[in-house]
Order: sequence, then C-alpha cells, then structure tokens
Amino acid sequence: MKKRVLNVVFLLFFCLAYKAQTDSVYYGTTSRDTSYKPKKQRNTDWMKRFTFGSNVQASFGTYTYIYLSPTIGYIPFKNFNFGVGFIYNYISVNYKSYGHVSQSIYGAHSYARYFVTQSFFVQGQYDHLLQPNIYNYYNPKEKIWVDYTLIGGGYRQSLGKNAALLTSIMFNLTPNNLSFYPNPTFQVGFVAGF
Repeated sequence: MKKRVLNVVFLLFFCLAYKAQTDSVYYGTTSRDTSYKPKKQRNTDWMKRFTFGSNVQASFGTYTYIYLSPTIGYIPFKNFNFGVGFIYNYISVNYKSYGHVSQSIYGAHSYARYFVTQSFFVQGQYDHLLQPNIYNYYNPKEKIWVDYTLIGGGYRQSLGKNAALLTSIMFNLTPNNLSFYPNPTFQVGFVAGF
C-alpha cells in the first residue's frame, strides 16, 4: 500500500513539473506568441468586375458548322457590361457528286450589354470578320474584311452565383451581299464572373 501511495505522489509531482496545461488566464501572464504572423489578405475586389464567356454553336453532317466566340468583359457600373472577343467560324458543305466546299472565317468583335431587369437585357455588338469574297469568280480564295453592326436583346438564366446562360436575338443593321449572318440571328452563350 505504501508503494502505491508513493507512486501516486511521485506521479503528481511529475505531472506538475511539466505544466501540461498552463493557461495564461489562471496565472495572469500577458505574453503572446509573436512568431506567428497572419497571412495578408489579397484585395480581389477588382476581379469581381471582370466576366468571361463564350458563344458556341456546332452542327455536323453534310453541312458542318462550327462557331466559337470566347469573350472577356468588364462591368464598370451596375447593370452594364462591355467586352471584346474573338470569332472563329468553320463551314463545310458536301455537295456529293458536285464537290466539297469549306471555309474559315475569323475576326474580332465587341459588345455592350445593359440589363434592364435582373433577367432581360439589350445589347449592341460590332463584328469585324475576314471572310471569303464570294463574288470574285477569278480568285475564289480571296478574303475581305466585312463589318456587322448588330442590335437586339435577350434573356439571362442564372446557373448559380457567378454564371448564367444568355439567349438573344440580334438584328444586323448593316446587311450587304457579303453578309453570311441571317437576319435576325439567334445567339446562345454563357457568361461567368470570378
């Protein structure tokens, strides 16, 4: 029995020597660990004003059509967004025994979009495309720059906190014989923010 009591007393002294749970509240010390410095928070508010998105269309078969238009935009104030982007368009038509025709059209575009309500918007768009000159019979590979000025409106369907699906109908205000956009043009795309 004496041995047990001595072991318990020895164990108590051993535990007190290590101060396993010292708390400054009980002892009144105000020393703090100064070796830890919190990580400085980066200011990312400016990134919230940028958007990115794309219009994508594709159909395959005898008539193959691929349309890609990635964009990056900026929101200078509430309900207004403007941006720029790149357009790539590939068209391939197989006329069976008459032959096969394919062409690539590319260029740049810019847009300005104003949200009248949370879901509905009006939009102006300018496209500047390098495309084949279909009226040059002597040089069918010749390409020329064609301008498109589009205006219209559409609907935004939210896909979460920072993304949305956009559908719009656009009218070409500058149609000419070289325009390959139908009038009106239906666009489907998405937009997201950071």
